[in-house]
Amino acid sequence: YGLHFASHVTRSEIRQFQVSFTLYPDPGIDLFTPPFTNRKLYRMITRNVIAVLFFALAIDSHSALSWRRKKQKKRAKAGWRRTKKGWERLNLPPDSNLRIGATHRPKQCDRKCQKGDFISIHYNGTLYTDGRVFDSSILREQPFVFQLGLGKQSMHDGFEKGLSGMCIGEKRKLVVPSGMAYGEVGGFGSEGGKIKPNSTLVYNVELLEILSEEAAAPDVVWGL
Repeated sequence: YGLHFASHVTRSEIRQFQVSFTLYPDPGIDLFTPPFTNRKLYRMITRNVIAVLFFALAIDSHSALSWRRKKQKKRAKAGWRRTKKGWERLNLPPDSNLRIGATHRPKQCDRKCQKGDFISIHYNGTLYTDGRVFDSSILREQPFVFQLGLGKQSMHDGFEKGLSGMCIGEKRKLVVPSGMAYGEVGGFGSEGGKIKPNSTLVYNVELLEILSEEAAAPDVVWGL
């Protein structure tokens, strides 16, 4: 569209002027035909533009795919693998060291648990790979009472070693490799989940009490 500007000034009105705008369609523009009289040239330019766009999209998708592959390789090196359900961590080697981390320490510690003590704890056990819960005293709403130091007669070695030296009220996170847990045999959790062979286990544990033998007797889990 074109814009027409016309001004009118009379001698009697020197300080005043009138502005009028006239809006009219420009007859030189046809919106329904290509802007080129040469239709072959128009088709050639259109095809080239489309080809350039497709080429740009192909380069962009290729770079995005390369970036994803690099990210997958990086995560694989960091101990992850891709499955149908998504990314999951790889189990630690069976001969790895036990990992112990304190998530909460009480301000005052009058006594630490040691071998032979009867202790009451709350714990939540999950798989290292996908975080699925296989055992939990919290979900059962009942503390777990047992004698520390019986080894595999009550609990596996990694779990007991991770609890040694805890204060009442202290919380720890244990990452137990399969060599210190259920090994190549595997097992079953109280929540109905199967623990596969060579599974790395993660426990979040809180020490509630250190009990006497008489106080622990009604609830203690004795070794078989």
